[in-house]
Amino acid sequence: MTKSQTRGPRIVHETSKRIRFRWNRLLAPDLEPDYLEAWLCSLPGVKEVRINPQGRSIIIRYDGDAQNRQGILTGFTRVPRQAFGRISPAPAKRRIIDAAFHSALAAGVAFLPPSAQGIVATTMGAPAILKGADTLVSEGLKASVLDMVTIGTSLLRADFSTAAAISAMVVVGDYLRTMTDDRSNSLLKSLTAAPANEVWVERKGRQKGVGFEKVRVGDIVLCGAGELVAVDGKVLEGEAMLDKSSITGESAPVLARPGDEIISGSVVAEGCLKISAKQTGAETNMARIAELMTRARKQQSDTEKKSARLADALTPITLGLGALLYAATGDLERALSVLTIDFACAVKFPAPVVLKTSMYTAAKEGVLFKSGTALETLSEVDAVVFDKTGTLTRGELSITDILLCASKSEEAFLRLAAAVEDRYGHPIGLGVIREAEKRGLTPHLATNLDLSIAHGVSGMVDGKLVRVGSRHFISDDCGIDCSAVSAKAETLRTEGKSLVYVARDDKLEGVAALLDTVRPEAEQVVASLKGSGIRKFVMLTGDHAGTADAFVKQFPHMDEVLAELTPEQKADMVKKLHDDGYKVAVVGDGVNDAPAFTAADVGICMSQSTGLARESAQIVLTQNTLSGLLIARAISQRVNHVLQNCFNTGVGVNIGLLGVASAGLITPTTAAALHNLNTFAILGAATWVSSRKTTHEAQITQDG
Repeated sequence: MTKSQTRGPRIVHETSKRIRFRWNRLLAPDLEPDYLEAWLCSLPGVKEVRINPQGRSIIIRYDGDAQNRQGILTGFTRVPRQAFGRISPAPAKRRIIDAAFHSALAAGVAFLPPSAQGIVATTMGAPAILKGADTLVSEGLKASVLDMVTIGTSLLRADFSTAAAISAMVVVGDYLRTMTDDRSNSLLKSLTAAPANEVWVERKGRQKGVGFEKVRVGDIVLCGAGELVAVDGKVLEGEAMLDKSSITGESAPVLARPGDEIISGSVVAEGCLKISAKQTGAETNMARIAELMTRARKQQSDTEKKSARLADALTPITLGLGALLYAATGDLERALSVLTIDFACAVKFPAPVVLKTSMYTAAKEGVLFKSGTALETLSEVDAVVFDKTGTLTRGELSITDILLCASKSEEAFLRLAAAVEDRYGHPIGLGVIREAEKRGLTPHLATNLDLSIAHGVSGMVDGKLVRVGSRHFISDDCGIDCSAVSAKAETLRTEGKSLVYVARDDKLEGVAALLDTVRPEAEQVVASLKGSGIRKFVMLTGDHAGTADAFVKQFPHMDEVLAELTPEQKADMVKKLHDDGYKVAVVGDGVNDAPAFTAADVGICMSQSTGLARESAQIVLTQNTLSGLLIARAISQRVNHVLQNCFNTGVGVNIGLLGVASAGLITPTTAAALHNLNTFAILGAATWVSSRKTTHEAQITQDG
């Protein structure tokens, strides 16, 4: 991060919870206002930020806390370079004062002397004419070209009132669209994975977990597979493949080696690292949130792209119709009336507003869509793949049985198992830790922890290698004899229990059996999804086949159940569903599900998911319930319905207006007013509908 190279902002006005700054740097052509706003919004205590580059003004509303006020002031000394990294100047945002001023000028033009009318109307219309000319040269026939033609022709005809009125409507329209877009963009503050609650550091040769906010510059931070990198720093030891998609948008993992600089927000997909922390805590998280917000804001969904292309295609048709009408009738006023009725507005503008408003609505109801594309795609899904543990089940496993081998007591066994499970947060590991805590046991100190995804974890305890995981991991991968407990273990599996094996060096210490329960809402959710058009339900799990079979007896709603799968095999099954013609959503809760998320059309992770799972999913259910799937599905299907209605209404009304204008029944000013009224009535109605609770949401609320 770099400091600004010019003088910092100064306070020009302040109240107990509001500060207004003046900063000349805001006039810089490389300013990225969205990024700067995102950065400032993510400072502790900040509730709202408004930036006016033309006025060199920043207004910050915060919670009034003195410490947070100081954080705002010092924050300006470390503004990231991305805030001033724009290649071309950002377009100016219209303000309410602009709309009011232009409207007042347009209303007063008719009362001015003729010479003054021309000056005022020309001054008002010049920006639209210049923009249209630039668009015509650089991009071809777009909507702004129609504004240029109507305003320019009105000026040439000395129809200054019409020119001023249409110019004012352009400004008012820009302001209303900006206001609507800013309102819907407020949801993007939520579109970030939760920061790491606990970070593992090495201090004085000992490894321990500390709070995210307690990591210090100079600490050696430890990151294993599936974990989020919580600091900016330099790699000291280890090699790992890093998933940086949440930061850069690049899908391919990159290799990190000793000496490489690393940024927070990356996820370790494979390997492990020791990192010397250079930037820590909230500062790194703010940069990450800002990057996510600005990238998500710029990203266009397929619907937005299609509507923009269609709007551009309709512009030449409108221009050609106006030209034909003038050629046929010689009535220039009729032609201008036709040209003011622009299909682009009604076709192009509803898509981003509906998508972002729907994302905002979903976020309030506990569903975070990371993009409009995910929102659209979910409505097309006709096959859902579920993970089992922590997804269809509660994920809060409890130990029911312990089979001892080399361990002398259950307490010794639990202390050993909890030592290496204490870091990765898998449901089975959490069950072991809860049992140890319940018995008042302190786990042994473990070092050199390593995760073998979907199999198990390992670490050094008192100089001996301890491994904890599935039978496949302990027996097949590590070659440790598990035959002594095979018969009893098989009996436990038939009871639907999950088994975790614990070994020290080359000896099996024992086996713990854990039991989970089906989520109470799961049956209703699957039935409702089936009613919404889902044709196939599949459960994929890494559990033993006996455990999966026992689960199916409790929950006989799956069309297909496959067990003992690795993450790669889960991803292969998702690809097979694709090959069979399905549009697939994968619902899971752990790092084991990340490959399947990537292979699916849309990945959905549960609220307790962390690290790679949360980063690779396109949708996050922020409440610990599957009911969020119904909300997500209902909102996604509603989006398609609303957008289709917007298109039908916009095109239908505009065709009617074209007929009236072609008949010479309305003036250009009236045509422009009716056209804009139609556009914003559609936007207003679409926003209102998109912000309402769906039927599924209301039912869930009532039932809950």
